[in-house]
Parts: sequence; C-alpha cells; structure tokens
Amino acid sequence: MRPHRFHSDPRRRGRPQPFGRRSPSVNPKLDPQLRQSFKRIGIPEPAPFTPDPFQVEALESIREHDVLVSAPTGAGKTWIASEAISRYLSMGLRTWYASPLKALSNSIYREFSREFGPETCGILTGDRKENAGASVIVGTTEILRNQLYDAMHVGASIQADLVILDEAHYLSDPDRGVVWEEVLIYLPSRVRLLLLSATISN
Repeated sequence: MRPHRFHSDPRRRGRPQPFGRRSPSVNPKLDPQLRQSFKRIGIPEPAPFTPDPFQVEALESIREHDVLVSAPTGAGKTWIASEAISRYLSMGLRTWYASPLKALSNSIYREFSREFGPETCGILTGDRKENAGASVIVGTTEILRNQLYDAMHVGASIQADLVILDEAHYLSDPDRGVVWEEVLIYLPSRVRLLLLSATISN
C-alpha cells in the first residue's frame, strides 16, 4: 500500500492526509471465525505467580553447578536471573549480567534498578559507565571480556561471583562468538555461570 501524501491541489476533496495515516476502510478487524475461539479461551482469573518447573530446577541447579537455560522468548528466563541475583545479594555476593546489545543492557539495567534499587546496580557499555563498583553490574559482553583481560594482566580476580550471559547462542556467531568463548575460558572457576538463550537448542 502506497503511503498517503499531503495534497496541495485545491480541487481534491477532503482534508490532506499525512504520510502513513490509514484510511478507516483498511483498519484491521477481528476475523468472525476467530471470535468463538477467543470466547472459549477466555481470560484467566488473576492468580499469584507460580514459577514453572524449569525455572525452579534452574535455580536449584545453580547452587552447585553452572547452568544453561534454553527456553522460548517470554518464557521467564529473566525471572531466573532476577531470583539468582537476589540470592547472591542476600549472601553479600556480586553479579555481572552481560548481553550482546547496548539497548538490551540499558533495558535490563532499568529493570534491575527498579527491582534491586539504583544504588545496587551499575551499567558498563561503550556509551555508559555508571556506578561501576555496584553489586550488580549490567553491560555488554565485550566489556566483561575486557575486564577479564585487565584482571589477568595485573594478576587479580574479577569482582564477580555470578556471571549471567544473555543470548548465549552468540557463541556460534562467526564475528562475535570469540568474545563469549574467551569469557568462558578466562572466568575463574569459582565464578558461577548462568547462560540464557531462546535459540541455542536449535
């Protein structure tokens, strides 16, 4: 469908339409055949949140092991991360949450700041460096890898007890996968790993 344009010709009837404005005649409508299906599905009654078995299993496993969670988008992987972070904070321990995208890092940082408090969270990306000594750091995987480089250079250990690698399927990326590999190789064995992915099982 071609976008509407403003018309300057006074002979044209009606008001000018801006780019992208749809005519009322093309507004999407519910297919009548689906109406009955939606009625049968209905709207669930409000109920307290109950974690799925895979979420409970992941949290139990991370007490003693590194964990890979592969579940579809929207299935609750970030909830597992939040609960694991809460557990580590309660023990006075520190967490690094790494994602491949600055936009995703910013979004997770805002979410965690609301959940754990802004004084508890920091962010490290190529564009932002805030509260770098916080107990919960959110940033890009490249920044985490660079911190590991720096720590090894001075013979120190990275200040993290749990590292969460979001979008872990980037391991297979031809250009950026080496960053994930190096993080896995260079992290001290004492640091627990939680890897999250919607597609790594594919």
